[in-house]
Amino acid sequence: MKQITCRLRNYLKGFTVLLFFMLGCANLGHITYYDSTTYKSLTDLKPEVLSVYDNYASENIDEIKVAQTKLKIAQLFEYEKGKGEKNINTVNQINEIQGIFDRSLEDRRKNGKWNETYLKDRKENISDAFDLAIQTENLKNRR
Repeated sequence: MKQITCRLRNYLKGFTVLLFFMLGCANLGHITYYDSTTYKSLTDLKPEVLSVYDNYASENIDEIKVAQTKLKIAQLFEYEKGKGEKNINTVNQINEIQGIFDRSLEDRRKNGKWNETYLKDRKENISDAFDLAIQTENLKNRR
């Protein structure tokens, strides 16, 4: 009888742990899922932004290209924000990308064309921000 009670107790402990884990995952509401649209948007947008940055090393800024890229970043931000509170980390990452892009544009307008070293540093900075967002999306749960 003692062995049966001990086995039953162990079984119930394991079942309880599993039950709490499953309920915790279901009720946390903090789990976000992989979104192929987000992944594609980020991977498409990164080289476009880098191309705009390359333009900052020339005499004139391609304002049309800048405006189009700013619009795409803003659209991605709104798409991510529309997913709700569960997606706040991705929203914050896109917001950071947007901020870096805007500060870089302001810097270029204020201080003139970028030299090759500065261009390389700025491209590395924005690339790292994109890579983090891309990796984050790629690591999300797939349904």
